[in-house]
Amino acid sequence: MKISERHGAGEWAIEKVALLILMPLGVWVLSSILTLIGATYETVMAWFANGLNAALAAITVVVFFFFAHLAWKVIIEDYIHRPGNKALLLGLVNLVCLALAAAGVFFIVRLALGSAPLPAGFGI
Repeated sequence: MKISERHGAGEWAIEKVALLILMPLGVWVLSSILTLIGATYETVMAWFANGLNAALAAITVVVFFFFAHLAWKVIIEDYIHRPGNKALLLGLVNLVCLALAAAGVFFIVRLALGSAPLPAGFGI
């Protein structure tokens, strides 16, 4: 029995649950973007300072990159057949998704706390 035959259904179900979570969060993100278009800097900072908005934004980032990780994993497992290449790409996808999720949450927390800008050289 192949690994995919043992774990495929579970991963498929987890992917669908993540997608179900992302649907209302996506509507919330869209409505938030439409609300904040043309807003002042202070208004946007106040929006992020609201704990509910910051928490929902962080949850959206984490669930999105988890879903993206699962989707890319399926693509790589289905279409990359050389074991070395497959392992390298899976590791790279894991690293990129984890780094982007961590960076997203980091910057959301910084915005929510009204932190000072990053030191020179980061370009932000």
